[in-house]
Amino acid sequence: MIVRRGLLALFALGWAACSAPERPNVLIVTFDTTRYDHVGVNGDRRARTPNVDGLAARGIVFDHAYAPVGLTLPSHTTMMSGLPPITHGVHNNGRFIVPPRVETLAERLKAAGYETGAFVSAWVLDSRFQLDQGFDVYGDEVHSSNGPLELTVPSRPADEVVDEALEWLGDRSGEAPFFLWAHFYDPHLPRTVKAPFDRMTDAYRAEVAFADQEFGRLLEAVEAETGGRPLMVVLTSDHGESLGQHGEATHGHVAYDSTLHVPLVMAGPGIPTGRRSDALARHTDLVPTVLAAVGLPPDESLPGRDLLAAHPDDQAVGYFESRSPHFDLGWSPLAGVRTQRWKYTATPEPRELFDIHADPEELENLFESQPEVAAELEARFQALTSEVSDLAQEAERGEVSQEEAAQLAALGYVAVPKTPDATPADPRRFVKAFGLVESARGAAMSGRWAQGIEILETLRTVEVLETLVLRTLATLYEHAGRFEDAMEAFRAYAELTEAREAQVGHIRAAIRAGKLDEAIAAAEAVDPPGPDVAMLHSRALARQGRHEEAAAIVEDTFKREGMDVARARGRAAVILDVAPYDGGLDELRTLVERAPGDPGVESALGYYLAVWGEDGSEDEARALLAKAREAAGEDPEVQARAGWGAYHLGDDEDAIVALERVLELDARRTQDRARLGFVQWRAGRNEDARISLATALRERPGAAWAPDVRRGLQELAKTMQEEAAAREATP
Repeated sequence: MIVRRGLLALFALGWAACSAPERPNVLIVTFDTTRYDHVGVNGDRRARTPNVDGLAARGIVFDHAYAPVGLTLPSHTTMMSGLPPITHGVHNNGRFIVPPRVETLAERLKAAGYETGAFVSAWVLDSRFQLDQGFDVYGDEVHSSNGPLELTVPSRPADEVVDEALEWLGDRSGEAPFFLWAHFYDPHLPRTVKAPFDRMTDAYRAEVAFADQEFGRLLEAVEAETGGRPLMVVLTSDHGESLGQHGEATHGHVAYDSTLHVPLVMAGPGIPTGRRSDALARHTDLVPTVLAAVGLPPDESLPGRDLLAAHPDDQAVGYFESRSPHFDLGWSPLAGVRTQRWKYTATPEPRELFDIHADPEELENLFESQPEVAAELEARFQALTSEVSDLAQEAERGEVSQEEAAQLAALGYVAVPKTPDATPADPRRFVKAFGLVESARGAAMSGRWAQGIEILETLRTVEVLETLVLRTLATLYEHAGRFEDAMEAFRAYAELTEAREAQVGHIRAAIRAGKLDEAIAAAEAVDPPGPDVAMLHSRALARQGRHEEAAAIVEDTFKREGMDVARARGRAAVILDVAPYDGGLDELRTLVERAPGDPGVESALGYYLAVWGEDGSEDEARALLAKAREAAGEDPEVQARAGWGAYHLGDDEDAIVALERVLELDARRTQDRARLGFVQWRAGRNEDARISLATALRERPGAAWAPDVRRGLQELAKTMQEEAAAREATP
């Protein structure tokens, strides 16, 4: 099934030596979360996709193009490998990696002499998941998400992807052909629409329109950089978006065509213009099609075919699946097969059969009335799935880090119950629950915390939904300031799943509730504790005044060779958490000596001096904070200490610059947004202050600093009213 890399490279290089001048450049652009029927050329009169439509006018449109799965990483893995998920083994975002033995399109083209570059826009395609195989450059830098209630992971907008791709194009030698892949995440939630598309009434169509605009900008630049070579362009999507069809608000939970039917347009040398194809076009067909278009020999081990060849009697069959609810909740996996006309869901019961030609919305199940068709497709499903891929074990990642768990939770993924149900739930029956959980998070993000919590408390009474609900409910309780409720919810989530994030959440909520004994006991029960639990444990001890024990926890956690700086930074953070106290300043000076020149430790000392130092320590504080800020421009914690320290020193403009930088680096730091508001207020920037304070309060109404923000907003509103009245009274 998998071609040996060495033999492929030797063969391809030999071919490349004689045919290099004719090979076309290749551009593949993938819009994330884009439905087939939300592109102008496919009949959507409300769409604003002139660049995709223009490509179609000089190329070919495939009306029956389908993704194998409604998730970004598995779908792109199929596009880039030519293998279905049951073969490459990648079934979910975040929990799998692309096995090294999988031969990617980039590796094949690189072996044939191509320069290869990829520029992606979401954390789920980060190089840690190994889809970067074969790319000379893999641009995957993204921005932090806005917090644990966001319905997305760290990402970046399409214009930044295009900027980076154009920079790569400009730096090329120009001699070899290139393969460029660009991925635009914008149509995915949350939809933060940029001007001028923010004037559109449909945010989803607006984000697709923005992606189209950037596609046009990229295409124009690529065409200018072809160096006389022909250019093959492929435009498609990894999956669609249900938008409420079949009860699904988004994607990835069930496997209807609202999330599997995708746009596919190709243009380039030898490709007919202004044509439409009704052939079954699968993501597995993209690699064979590109290989044929650039003149490379076909790989007979791949299951796909060249879509640009004639297929008068189309007997192809495509595989599809949805396993996210299975891996995340222990629910039943969905899987089936399709032909150009028929779509058959084989598992779980009840089985479904749809005539896509007559019933594209999949409303009438013909399984009982078309037994011969169902039997034929069942046989084809069994033939496709009977051979277990040897790559499946290689693709599984096992344990994910705390950072990764947080990113997965941001997409709604939770831990699987430790005791699976005897009869796993059918995702089709409970798909609406995902939308309700998302609506609860959306309500909380809009400041309607009580409404969000009420939705989740109602859903929690349904046993099969408890793990789905608890993770978000616990987070809402915590952010709303209901810390004891958060403790209970995290504890229940941990008992059901043994998820580490639940254990950490329980400890954190207990500390915020002032239940330090419970926090300490819970931390001591985690095995192994890890740095995150150790730091919470140390903080709880320090808040009880047990400073020597707190210091010992940090020392033991970072005792390995080469971890002196991590140890010093960890201890400094705990000191600041409970400052001021006798001996705290002396210990910070000792830590600076142990980690000389480290901006994290120096900023901690500078901050302590700025806030709690004696008269005459201001100059030392300023010097330490300025030095650390300069040395660690990408560290939000160092910038935050510099900003709030500058505020205490009376340096408001420096404080504003530093705190604005914090939020550029990590928009989730809500306390620093509140601090920025107070600095802006003192600096006379009242409207900016009002926005900063109100935003911080909406995001974290239950924070310890929230009462101060509420009082500040009241005083600020009174001040602004008085100023407005004075202006009106002035002749």
